[in-house]
Parts: sequence; C-alpha cells; structure tokens
Amino acid sequence: MPEKVKSVVYFLDNHEWINTVMGIIMLVTGVGLLFNYSATINQLIIVIGLFSILKGFLNFNNFFIVDSKFRHYKNKNIFIVGAILNIIMGVVLILNIFTNHQFLLIFTSMWMLLDSIPYVKYALDRKSGSDYKVNPYVISYSLVLICAIGNYTTFYSSFIGAGTTLGCFLIIATANLFLFMKEHQ
Repeated sequence: MPEKVKSVVYFLDNHEWINTVMGIIMLVTGVGLLFNYSATINQLIIVIGLFSILKGFLNFNNFFIVDSKFRHYKNKNIFIVGAILNIIMGVVLILNIFTNHQFLLIFTSMWMLLDSIPYVKYALDRKSGSDYKVNPYVISYSLVLICAIGNYTTFYSSFIGAGTTLGCFLIIATANLFLFMKEHQ
C-alpha cells in the first residue's frame, strides 16, 4: 500500500479527524460571529444549541482518545459527564424552553464554563503546558472565563452583543481543541 494511502487511513482511523473538522467549523463560525457582533442571544439560540450538542459528541470522541492513549488515567469519565451535560444543554436551547433573555445569557455562560471543565481537569492532572514559559492552558481557560462573564454582561450593554462573546468563545475553544490534539501526538 502506498505511503499516502497509509497516512490517510491512519488519520481517519485515529479519531483525530473529528477534532480537526470540528475545530475548523468552530473557527469559521467564531470568525463569522465576530463580524455579526450585534446579534442578540435570542437570534443565536439555535446556533448555540447546535454547537453545544456538537461539543458533546466531541467530548465523547476525546474520551475515546484519552482512553486509547492513557488507559491508566482515572478521571477520563469527566469527558463522558461533560458530553452528556453538553447534549442536554443543547437540546434545552434548541427546544427554546426558556425565553427570558437574562436567563438565556446565564444559561449560555454556564455552558461555556461547564464545557471547559473536562479540559481544565485533564490539563491540571496531566500538568499540560508546563514545558512553556507561560502555560497556554492557563491563558486559554482564563479567556473562556472572561468570555462567560462578558456573555452575561451583554444583557446590560448595548455596546457589545452576544455574537461577539460567542464568537470569541468558539475561537478559544478551537485553540483549546488544537492544544489538546497537540498533546496527544
């Protein structure tokens, strides 16, 4: 079998192509939302719900990556819990059960934080990023916290919309995903 075919088969069999495709989709959507900065939370609710569900499936995929490479890692089930929470939150958002503007902002801010917990726990347990002078995981998860706080403050501000904070979150989540993939090469 030619080497190019072997590398493509290995790539598709390695579960990492799902992370790559999701990362590209999140990055493109994040940049698009930055250009649509005035979008309100009510206009973005379906997009947020879909990304919550997709991030849930991505957490399942990351569980399998961690399980295949680090069988001894005892906290790998946090990815399953994160996946289930993401999917439930996504379904709740898509069904639009709650229509209160302020509650939707609180709910999406909680989603941003809850989505990052498995990765923060994993990075802390594995001491990821300690090779660098400034730990990129600390920076990126601090930015997620700022996005979540900023998302809630859009309720009180006409200067910035929820599209901006969601776009920033998706771009930061893409960076976190690629850091996670780099850690497993």
